[in-house]
Amino acid sequence: MDNLRKIEDLLQRLNRVCDWTFALGLHVRFASPTLSYLTYPKEWVDYYTEKELVFVDPTVRWAISNQGICDWEDLADGDQSDVFGAAARFGLRFGKVIALGELDRSLGFFAHPSRPITQEEIEQAQTLMQELHDVTRDALDMSEEELEKLRQIIVPA
Repeated sequence: MDNLRKIEDLLQRLNRVCDWTFALGLHVRFASPTLSYLTYPKEWVDYYTEKELVFVDPTVRWAISNQGICDWEDLADGDQSDVFGAAARFGLRFGKVIALGELDRSLGFFAHPSRPITQEEIEQAQTLMQELHDVTRDALDMSEEELEKLRQIIVPA
């Protein structure tokens, strides 16, 4: 599967843009991504899942109804549940969200522990995300067995 190597390469390149962590949801359908890749700290993922923050996360709300790039700072006023405060306690202090695609959407959530993410970095991420979105487009028609191989890809540290 040549696409498998291409996906691994794109994820490695995305991970090397800077020393950030991220969560990608590719080809989101019925509120669930067909493929997802995470480099967020496990403690944050566990907390986020346990508290069901996806339902109150301003970045998710923005990504579902918009396209492009948005800074967490621009969404802070809509964070009534203090998702950003909780994220900061887990070392995720600065972030951006990317949403792309019309009906077939892919979402990326990027966080940095100590500084704002630059415009150049997030534009690189957007380009790589678009490539990932395009190269995984056939995932929508794959069997569960084929998808499982793609889901087993681990983003290297």
